[in-house]
Amino acid sequence: MTSDIFNAEREAQRSLMEFYERAEECRLLFERANIPLPEALKRVLGMNGSGAKQTSQPIIPPPDRPSMPPDATSDWIWIRAKEATPNTLVLALLRAAGGVLRSKDVTTKMQAILPDVSRGTISNVGTRLKGTAIELTDDGWRLIDMTKAGILHKGYLWGHPDSFGKTELAAQRRDAILHVLGMFDSGLQIVQIVENLRRCAWVVAPINKDLLKDDIAILLAQGKIRRRGNTKKWELAPPVEEG
Repeated sequence: MTSDIFNAEREAQRSLMEFYERAEECRLLFERANIPLPEALKRVLGMNGSGAKQTSQPIIPPPDRPSMPPDATSDWIWIRAKEATPNTLVLALLRAAGGVLRSKDVTTKMQAILPDVSRGTISNVGTRLKGTAIELTDDGWRLIDMTKAGILHKGYLWGHPDSFGKTELAAQRRDAILHVLGMFDSGLQIVQIVENLRRCAWVVAPINKDLLKDDIAILLAQGKIRRRGNTKKWELAPPVEEG
């Protein structure tokens, strides 16, 4: 029953988003034809008597949250562990180990999550973080402040937004793009994606048109989105069927 209610709510939200999008497209057509907007359309778009939009706009709900670690707080965000940078990941690994790991164990655990990271890169991480976030002792790598590290939990890395770098926040933004596109079956242009993301309080990553152009290129290369026909809109790509 709970699953049925959730699916119904999600479909209702998606239908509402589609409704507002079509209303916005209708407004553009009227303005392009230099025809006054019908009163009914103004009401749908939340315009006041002067034609300006009111602040009330549809809100896109956040995506389903993965299993949350017990020590996480409500203002924490998550990314997939494999999308973490070595700097951020090593702190989480040390926290998971109680604060201390032997050097070879740091390498083993790091490469289990980020297999393309070399031993040299991991060694450079230790040098870079030495004295600020970790100490290199005879016992191994020691975390200076446990509260500054994120928490690994069931394939995800959780932490306060301040504990993530630009690359990791970009991963959260790309997930948000996919979530927003999933609410619009007819697709969205980049400027429309920007507008919708800015209304999502749960997105902590920076948002602007230039950043989204880079995100779109990455998601396109990953086969997660596609251009909608010959339009300027983007939509989710169909899932790849496994042979």
